[in-house]
Amino acid sequence: MTLHSIFSKLRKQNKGQYLILGFCISLSVLLITSFALMYLGPTIQEFLPEGGDTRKLATLLLGVTAVGCTIFTLYASSLFFRYKSREFGILLALGSPKKALKPLLFSELALVTCISTVIGLILSVPVSFGIWKLFETFLLPTEEMVYRFGWQGFIIGIAFCIVLTLLLFFAGRRFIRRTDIMDILRAGQKTEMVKEIPSWTGKLGIILTVTGIVLALGVPAVAAKVFYINIPSIFNLVYFVALAGIYLIILSCVSQSSAGKHKDKYYKNLVSISMMRFTAKVTTKNMCVIVLLLFCCLFAAFFGMLYSDTEGISIGENEKAYSFHFPAEEEQITKEDIENLADDYDITLASYTETDAANLVISYRYRDLIDSEYVTLDAKEGKLALFFPESIYEEISGQDISVEPNTYKTITNKDYKETLWEFKDGLYSAFNPDTGKNLELSFGGTVEFDALNSMSSPFAYVLNDADYQAAAASLGSQYMEKVICFDVKDTEHSYSFAQALQMEYVRHSSKLSDFMGNYDAWEDRKAQENGETYGYAGSIGLSSDMERAPYDWKYAPRLTVQMRQEHMQEVSVYVMLCLYIFIIMLATITIMSYVRSITVATDNKTLFESLTKLGAGPVYNRNILKKQLRKIFQYPALMGCTIAWIYALFMSFFNDMRVTPSELRNLGYLVLLIFIIWGVLYAVYRCALHKSQQILGIL
Repeated sequence: MTLHSIFSKLRKQNKGQYLILGFCISLSVLLITSFALMYLGPTIQEFLPEGGDTRKLATLLLGVTAVGCTIFTLYASSLFFRYKSREFGILLALGSPKKALKPLLFSELALVTCISTVIGLILSVPVSFGIWKLFETFLLPTEEMVYRFGWQGFIIGIAFCIVLTLLLFFAGRRFIRRTDIMDILRAGQKTEMVKEIPSWTGKLGIILTVTGIVLALGVPAVAAKVFYINIPSIFNLVYFVALAGIYLIILSCVSQSSAGKHKDKYYKNLVSISMMRFTAKVTTKNMCVIVLLLFCCLFAAFFGMLYSDTEGISIGENEKAYSFHFPAEEEQITKEDIENLADDYDITLASYTETDAANLVISYRYRDLIDSEYVTLDAKEGKLALFFPESIYEEISGQDISVEPNTYKTITNKDYKETLWEFKDGLYSAFNPDTGKNLELSFGGTVEFDALNSMSSPFAYVLNDADYQAAAASLGSQYMEKVICFDVKDTEHSYSFAQALQMEYVRHSSKLSDFMGNYDAWEDRKAQENGETYGYAGSIGLSSDMERAPYDWKYAPRLTVQMRQEHMQEVSVYVMLCLYIFIIMLATITIMSYVRSITVATDNKTLFESLTKLGAGPVYNRNILKKQLRKIFQYPALMGCTIAWIYALFMSFFNDMRVTPSELRNLGYLVLLIFIIWGVLYAVYRCALHKSQQILGIL
């Protein structure tokens, strides 16, 4: 009988081990490739702004997913090699040379890996399509958000297959290079006991864990908001304090070595306690990894909740359904153009307002980050800002306001929260660039109107009518802007009209408005006078054949129905990516816990046989096994979920030094999710227990 035939018989005999390894490889490839197919597909890539935060975070999530799947597969492969160690140990003892066994092992790995990766790649297409259709229910169906297949995602999947195959072959090479036959035969009999652990280890671990989380989240937030100091990113190393605390807590649980006050309970469970202590090092490492994976799992879910909980675009008293602003010299769309287009789409206009607004040069205070410190600066005649007279603002907004002479009101968005960078009361004078007239101003409060506040940076402002006339007198037309605001009778069903109106607006745009969002004509002028290069100068590339208005456009229209849809699309995309992380991490946790449980049963088979010979019955052995496996699931589940919830609580608080009702609601949802995870882990525990009892013959 040849070695090939022997391996073939062994493969049939232990096909379960090949199926487990193959399943893990296929699942990893399936998750990564389907994730990449959606994220790198043309639909999402065209939807997400180039260089935006969402794109960066999604790329980071893809990397985290790849790492999680790799850990997941390599850990599952450890069980495969553990079973193989027995076969190889016997064959080596019988005189088979390692040179003959090595190609046979690699051929088996190649066969399993090849079949599994192909299955994963093939299934990734229908899975990604199915998940896309599931999330499409949250979207307003549009031509831009249909599922489109992209080869880039498939290339990522193939690259992951290659990396995974190389890692598995490297693990196989390490396995085959082991020369000590007895070590191979007794791989599961080694003990990894640790020294006696002091009773205060667990308490110190709790203190370190909480301290690390509080310091990592709290110090940067307090330093920035209270002391105006920017903490460098290297401070994130303080998270290692929390990691050290987690390790000490688990080590204390695993390496329990004294009876303490509960001697009866200790001696009653002495066998189970000793079993865990004999593998303390590997068990502690395993539990630490599961705790961190549980944390990542719940953090991804909570982050998705936060993202989906952000307020959408609503039309209320401080909003207009359609808002435009553009240079007054530009021949843009007129009221007649808008009415004709509305008739084509059976849309009725309401509360239409068309007016002029003046750009004046402002002197203002703001804050900037200099040498790791937030410094308050004074921009004397720094840039242009848009001003409205009191009467015009009342006409557009429908609000009754009163602006005292020589004061101004800052236009903010609804529920505005002041940032570190901008002061709503930072403006102190406005300057007419053509006449040289300067108007000294003082802060007179804020007004909320979303339709106007984003038309100017840092804010748009309202002046007393007389002050406005004096400040804007003889101002050249190049500093004037036309502002159009209106509502429609049925905003919810005006999406097609909004798209057509946007494209009509883009077609009418000229080089007068062809600037990126941060462009400022006064800053450009001052830079030219000083012989400097202005970074925001240059065309943004407007053209009549564009399918949509550019994101970073100074004169981009504000169309609420379109913005709401884009907001929902962005939320759905990001929640979908976070859900993927959640699924992958949870799958990794379940497999690692299951594999560890089976390993415990396999490694301690001789011990249970000895207990049986000493008179222990099946009931006693089952109780010992249950206690052992429960610890494998309970300790990391309780720790990981508790730490994740505490982290979410502190993150919510240190974000703005309070916990809002929506954040409390999300924390409640996180508790429900924790119970669901515990339910999943309990189901895995029952499966692992049944399989372990089969291995030990104590059913």
